[in-house]
Amino acid sequence: MASTLHGVPAASGIAIGTCLLYDPVPPEVPHYSIDANGVGAERARLERAVKISAQELGQLRDHVHVHVGKQEADIFDAHLLILEDDALLDGAHARISDELVNAEWALWQAAEEFSQMLLELDSYFQARANDIHDIRMRVIAHLQGRSTTQLQNLSEPVIIVAHDLLPSDTAGLNPAYVLGLVTEQGGPTSHTAILARQMGIPAVVGAKDILTTLQHAHTREIRVALDGSTGVVEIDPDEQILAAYQRAAQEYHQLKEQLQTLRTLSATTRDGVHVEVAANIGRPQDAKVAVEAGANGVGLFRTEFLFLDRTTPPSEEEQLSAYSTVLAAFAGKTVIVRTLDIGGDKSIPYLKLQAESNPFLGLRGIRLCLAEAHQHLFRTQLRALLRAAEKSQAALWIMFPMIDDLRELRQAKAFLAETEKILLSEGMLQTAVQDRLRVGIMVETPAAALLMDVLAKEADFFSIGTNDLAQYTLASDRMNASLAELHRPFHPAVMRSIAQIVTTARKHNRWVGMCGELAGDARASLFLLGLGINELSMEPNSLNMVKQKIRSATLSEAQALVQHVLAAETAEDLDALFQA
Repeated sequence: MASTLHGVPAASGIAIGTCLLYDPVPPEVPHYSIDANGVGAERARLERAVKISAQELGQLRDHVHVHVGKQEADIFDAHLLILEDDALLDGAHARISDELVNAEWALWQAAEEFSQMLLELDSYFQARANDIHDIRMRVIAHLQGRSTTQLQNLSEPVIIVAHDLLPSDTAGLNPAYVLGLVTEQGGPTSHTAILARQMGIPAVVGAKDILTTLQHAHTREIRVALDGSTGVVEIDPDEQILAAYQRAAQEYHQLKEQLQTLRTLSATTRDGVHVEVAANIGRPQDAKVAVEAGANGVGLFRTEFLFLDRTTPPSEEEQLSAYSTVLAAFAGKTVIVRTLDIGGDKSIPYLKLQAESNPFLGLRGIRLCLAEAHQHLFRTQLRALLRAAEKSQAALWIMFPMIDDLRELRQAKAFLAETEKILLSEGMLQTAVQDRLRVGIMVETPAAALLMDVLAKEADFFSIGTNDLAQYTLASDRMNASLAELHRPFHPAVMRSIAQIVTTARKHNRWVGMCGELAGDARASLFLLGLGINELSMEPNSLNMVKQKIRSATLSEAQALVQHVLAAETAEDLDALFQA
């Protein structure tokens, strides 16, 4: 049954081990009538199960807060809020009293009705409909006296393979018993991917048809090998493939240990050319991890993570605290904060956004922030950023996402200037700070790439977002597994677009960095160095590998590579070139 499947890389690392197929069968929900005299007892039984479930969720939240992080723990606060919602529990109690049915059936039907109601609302509440499924499974398990911690009671190390994993499935996992994770569903920003990265568990998501391929896993032991950096999953690998993965795993661990020696060193070529290496972060607590990993600043603070998995938007004071924490961690260095980037594959609570047939081409990034209905979110964020900048020992650079042309950039800058005037008039700022800031844009659309010379007149800096740049350049949805061949790491059109962006920016004396996935791919480091890029920003785990590559070369070698890359005609040519 040996076979190879390809999914979406979610968390780097090599995993080899026995497969645990986690495909829980929905519980058989009994449906029977009760006597009118038994209504009180049945309602009491439901209330006990709900109370136990709430206690369990609270413990799970606290465990995740300590061992993973507050943002991940907030998922379970949302579960608790749903569990306490009158619309759900009153509906179940009413069915017990009015229809004289048992608690399991009453809860199942009430939850189904509640879920359908949420599916008719915006994308945030649609996502919460999935949480209701998780919650009702938990309560019904307690009603039936069954365990709810199937994956949390592992006794030996395994690779977990599932259609998808609910937040409560992944959050309570013990990394000592989880070698790797593979799911059919999900993307790089799914709960599974985020938690796997935080816990250091190699993971692949979006591996289509893996459950079908593993249909015999219940009857015999099946070994799986996966590479979380490439998204490749090997099922029942032969001895040759298995040996290759074992070597790769050993080399990966050895390399990580060796690279730690570079943590305090700079990314400087043998002939003295320096490139800044910075970290991409999404939460304030990530700053400490980035500093310890050797980041020389923050090249991308994804502030939308402050807005997700909440029931209300973060207040100005909450955001001020978050930004101040990161700026304090990088005193004397540069922190680039990307303003709210919502839309496309990222939904946000509190917004009743209309469904879009192609959300990647719709209301997202700066378009959403400048829309009148959502300007209050943008205003609050800019207020917090300006206030944080006033007392900061770090250099704060503000970056606007999804800018297409000069009109949008001017509108965003004017909004920023207006916000500063409001703060000064309120006495919330003692002095103007905008002159101390740099204001730039993400370059992630072909329009911005083609208008670099025009945008350079008013943008202080540029940062290339290669994930979306590749998607828009190739007119190919990067979340569509059927188009994986187009989204190989290197494509001639994308390489040429990057070259034009960097060359034009440097021609106009503008600082230019890169914060997309390509920045953390050490194979591309010399190409980007040869173009003249100023900074590469990446996940902290990639920092030292990129440093190693840059420190091993000279500028002339990098510039020679650029010529070969730009002459390549196919993605296959580029793969071979970078591999060599």
